[in-house]
Amino acid sequence: MQKHTEKAYAKLNLYLDITGRRADGYHDLKTVMQTVELYDILDFELSEGTGIVLSCGREDVPCDDSNLVVKGILAVLSYAYFQPNCRISVDLTKNIPSQAGMGGGSADCAAAIRAMNALFHLGMSADEMREVGAMCGADVPFLIEGGTALCEGIGEKLTPLPKFDAVFAVVKPSDAISTPQAYKLFDEKGTPNAGDYGRFEQALPKGAEAVGGALYNAFTETCGPDSVNAAIAKLKKYGALGAEMTGSGSACFGIFADEETAKNAVEMCEMPFGGVYRTI
Repeated sequence: MQKHTEKAYAKLNLYLDITGRRADGYHDLKTVMQTVELYDILDFELSEGTGIVLSCGREDVPCDDSNLVVKGILAVLSYAYFQPNCRISVDLTKNIPSQAGMGGGSADCAAAIRAMNALFHLGMSADEMREVGAMCGADVPFLIEGGTALCEGIGEKLTPLPKFDAVFAVVKPSDAISTPQAYKLFDEKGTPNAGDYGRFEQALPKGAEAVGGALYNAFTETCGPDSVNAAIAKLKKYGALGAEMTGSGSACFGIFADEETAKNAVEMCEMPFGGVYRTI
């Protein structure tokens, strides 16, 4: 019996612009993603038998083939032309909120790919794992290694950026909108290329205050519910250098100068919003 544990780190979109729509219906993005210290935990165990067994303590999390953990495992087996002679059991502990725009499912998938590579000594490089990840979802390639990166196309074109260190507070309003709905609303109301990536690019090496002033998300105005704008305003009121929605929401984040200010903001936001997470 062999065991292995992987952490699946959440992501934030520090900058997100929708630059166009392709002939195949997908949207082209220009986004800067950043992993943060909020993570799910995947505990793997290999035992006698066959098949993939996924378990999770949350009733709202499916444990069948629709889960990205299972998809990631199957994608690795297909890519490596490998058939294990054992049962693969995974216990998933969810800490990343669902329907938040924080890449929880994609992070779990990336962690599953890394775990399979380690458990079965497949020797896949990071590029090969990203290639497998691209078969499962647009955010998965970035989340194989995380850090800070510019992601273009549908998310598969990665350019590493200088590491951005900051203190984040994340607020998750109860409202939620699906990603397909978000894109539909953007197509109806949005204007492609409304962001200013040049400004963000110049701000990134200057630190938290400069980046806070250059945050951008094309989804915020077109599909963000009122609670999103309220959360952003609340974070700024209690000391955020800048605040924005991540992904298609509904989680919002603030960048803070120090942990004490972030901690205070979390306490002030906890009552109206409930789902509040501080990440460093």
